[in-house]
Amino acid sequence: MSEPGNPDTFEFEKVSLTDARKALDDAVKPLVTVNKTAVNHQAKRKPAQPESLRTATIQWILKLPPHIQPRHLQVKYPRVANRIAALWGDPTGCESYLDDLLTDKRGGRKGFPLNVANEVASIRDFFFRLNHKGGTAWDEVEWS
Repeated sequence: MSEPGNPDTFEFEKVSLTDARKALDDAVKPLVTVNKTAVNHQAKRKPAQPESLRTATIQWILKLPPHIQPRHLQVKYPRVANRIAALWGDPTGCESYLDDLLTDKRGGRKGFPLNVANEVASIRDFFFRLNHKGGTAWDEVEWS
């Protein structure tokens, strides 16, 4: 195990992960215990009212290049398409919203069907190129 007089080594005892967790749990006692109640986000959420595409959204879609125009998004998620169209003129707000659509920040969410997710990703990439002088998101990464 360890060599006597060598400060770079140490002795250890092999234990199971369960035993190690138990030892840590027993050793660390919180000063204050807080009872957390599980939050049910579904119960808090208002039922979504059916929404149809707005005229401004249809006009926005028609201005996009044909290979970027969302076909599935506008049918399955018109509320999301309306929001993207409304934010399109706000570079910071739209980029943030598109990023949020593609990222699960709460964990455990289903996400969009693949065809819709691909359309949102294409719109996100197109929007980034429009607002960052034709570059891609990878151009913003600092390489060491």
